[in-house]
Amino acid sequence: QVSKLGCALALFSTMSERIRLTHVPLCGRVVDWKGQYGWIEPQCFVDHPEMNKHQGHIFAHSEDLLPRWTKLTVGSLVEFHLYFDGQGLGAEECVARKVLRLTLPWELAQSAFGENGENLPELEVRHQVSVRAYQWKLMDGSPGGLPFVLLEVWGRPQAIVRAVVEATGKDLHASASMLVPESRLWKLDVDELRQRCRGTQLQHEVALTDPMRCHALEITGTREEVGAALQALIAQVCD
Repeated sequence: QVSKLGCALALFSTMSERIRLTHVPLCGRVVDWKGQYGWIEPQCFVDHPEMNKHQGHIFAHSEDLLPRWTKLTVGSLVEFHLYFDGQGLGAEECVARKVLRLTLPWELAQSAFGENGENLPELEVRHQVSVRAYQWKLMDGSPGGLPFVLLEVWGRPQAIVRAVVEATGKDLHASASMLVPESRLWKLDVDELRQRCRGTQLQHEVALTDPMRCHALEITGTREEVGAALQALIAQVCD
C-alpha cells in the first residue's frame, strides 16, 4: 500500500517534477502497450486520488523501463516504483518479471502452502514473487484427478530461485519438477545445467498439453546445486 504521506507530498509537485511515492517496488500487470508507452494495472491497493482516472491504470513509458527503450508484453507482470508528476501517476524503474513453471505433488503442495493455499501469500511476501496455482477440474466442477498442482512463480530471477528452492526443498536437498514449454526446448542446454546440478534430467515425453505443451525437467540435488541450475535455466529459456 502506498503511504498517504507520499500522496500528500505529491499534491504539491509541479507539472515537470516527479515525486516517488514508493519505498519498495509494486507489482502490476500490463494491460495495454502501444509502441513506446502503455498502461499497468497494479496488483495492490494504491491510495491516491489520481487512481480514479484511466480506469485505475498507471502510465508507463519505454524510457522508464529497465533496460530503457524496450517494450512490454500485454499480460506480463512487472515491478515498478510509483511516481506522481502533477499530470498523473506513472511507473519508473519498471522491470518485467520472469516466470518459471513447476508441478508439485498434492501432498507436498498442501504441506507447504496449506490445504487451500492459505500460506502462499507468506511465500510471496517473503521472496517478493507472485505465485499462481492451477488445479484441473472436470466440466461439472469436480477435481480432475491429476496428482499434482501447477505453479507459476513470477519475479526477478534470484527471487524465483529462492521461492522454488524453498517450495521443493527438504532439509539440505531439493527436488524440483520444472516445466519447459516445447517452444523453448531449442534454447535449453541440459549439459550446462548438469554442470551446476548433476541430478538434472529432461523428460522427452510431453508432460502437459494445457495451457501449452511442456516437457518435465527434473532437477535434484542440494539446495545450492538446484538453485544454481534454476538460475541457469532462467537465463536460458526466460526472455
